[in-house]
Amino acid sequence: MAHVNITQLFAQAALEVNGKKLEGLTRDTVISKLGLDSVAIMELISYFEEKLEIRLPDEDLANVKTLGDLAGVVKTRLPAGSDVTF
Repeated sequence: MAHVNITQLFAQAALEVNGKKLEGLTRDTVISKLGLDSVAIMELISYFEEKLEIRLPDEDLANVKTLGDLAGVVKTRLPAGSDVTF
């Protein structure tokens, strides 16, 4: 069983792939308002895929607006019984 804290992982990813320090992230944080360009977003998704050993299909990501939305997509790709928190 995996335990994933979406806000911590997202903040770590933003720092590592884009050098951007993000604080105060919540389930309701709108990803498009974080000042990340489309290339950075793609790199963040790749980071999630690598760290969590999952695949996040584009069609699943199409409606992701907030970190809560992202958590929902990630949870569907993790092994059964995995825990996703904020």
